[in-house]
Amino acid sequence: MKSFFKKVLLSSAFVAGPVLAEGPPEGCYVRDYSDAHLAGQSAQVLDWMQLWIYSDENQNKLANMLVGFSNQGHVAGTKHAGQVLDQFLLCFDSGGRKGCTVECDGGNFFVTRDSGDAMTNETSYLMVGETDSCGGAVDLAEVPGRAVKYKLFRVSAQQCEAARTVYGVSDAAVFDGPSSDGDSK
Repeated sequence: MKSFFKKVLLSSAFVAGPVLAEGPPEGCYVRDYSDAHLAGQSAQVLDWMQLWIYSDENQNKLANMLVGFSNQGHVAGTKHAGQVLDQFLLCFDSGGRKGCTVECDGGNFFVTRDSGDAMTNETSYLMVGETDSCGGAVDLAEVPGRAVKYKLFRVSAQQCEAARTVYGVSDAAVFDGPSSDGDSK
């Protein structure tokens, strides 16, 4: 079903024009927050993230996101606390700002800093978790409408294996970034 929606969305994008060619740098970005960090950030809903940014065979810039949710903030005590959800995103470059967006106004993130080995993303609304309708299940923003930043570290493609395969991305789209010891805390 996800593959069907992805194909329909990309087909409609071609009719609108080549707006998806730009976006954040391709590669694997991860973050796994320590228990100590989460204890000091009681509103934070993000426990860990894998973000795989790639270009498809038509040079559209896309991203697959996997998020492990904490059991705090606005997800505490909900069915999504401690769950892993995924999201497909379309990437863009708008007025010199790079980012990725969820279809049907499911929100977006903008890259606020990219040092090559780390990328900081900012969002005030980004829904994660595929649902039967548009958007997603859980907002990554800690407080609705208030911007939050997440710093992700660029690591080897192998560390995004789950994010790469959730939507059937082929190995041809693999960019192997700098190696890492796997600790992104």
